[in-house]
Amino acid sequence: MDKSAPIGLLAGFGLVFGAVFMGDGASTFFDPKSLMIVVGGTFAGLLVTFTLDEVKMVPGGLKALLGFQVPDYRALADQLVDFARTARRDGPLALDAKRDEVEDEVLREGLAMAVDGASPAQANDVLKARMAEAVAPTRLMITFFNKAGTYAPAFGMVGTLIGLIQMLQNLTSPDAIGPAMAVAMITTFWGALLANLVFLPIAGKVQNQIAAILKAQQMISVGILGILREDAPTAIAQRLEAFVGGETNPEPTPLRKVA
Repeated sequence: MDKSAPIGLLAGFGLVFGAVFMGDGASTFFDPKSLMIVVGGTFAGLLVTFTLDEVKMVPGGLKALLGFQVPDYRALADQLVDFARTARRDGPLALDAKRDEVEDEVLREGLAMAVDGASPAQANDVLKARMAEAVAPTRLMITFFNKAGTYAPAFGMVGTLIGLIQMLQNLTSPDAIGPAMAVAMITTFWGALLANLVFLPIAGKVQNQIAAILKAQQMISVGILGILREDAPTAIAQRLEAFVGGETNPEPTPLRKVA
């Protein structure tokens, strides 16, 4: 399980509200009306932006976020080289028995195409499509939380404007202006806090996970296409070493069309 996300959230909220409770009027920060405007308004905006089916996918995406494990690139490279050696020694049909050892759907699809004798060009097209399908739900999470990070501060400002308007209607009571002004600013506080500690960091976390997934799938593409071109296992191993020896989550590069 990825522990950095919950640790970061706990640390962030702990620092912020630690500072709040060290000052005066801590109870003012927990104004139900402010939370209703920010949280409820943000959720309403997301419902306008996304379909109900897309919104229902978010809890599952959050579960996958916390349970994500960075792929073992070394083990994957070794596995692909082993497949290449098997295909070189026993022929591509021998890879059919290896499919039961594989959990990754993209790799299983690649092995199936190697067994069926697909051309490198056909395999490249299919693998690119499978890669896009594999990360499509995760890309939705990025868009969802980026939008939430945009809406929360905006609704915080809306709540502040509502509070200021209501305050200006009661200028006859000078003693009430200070507390009313504080309540008016609480919605801006909650909007900024949720956007910058929860929504936008989650979107960034998911972006890093997509980069890790795509890196592993690019390695699969390199291995499968090398097998289909009947490249030497050592040559495939050298290409895969560039992924294993590089950054953990590099910016993915598009696959090139194989002639």
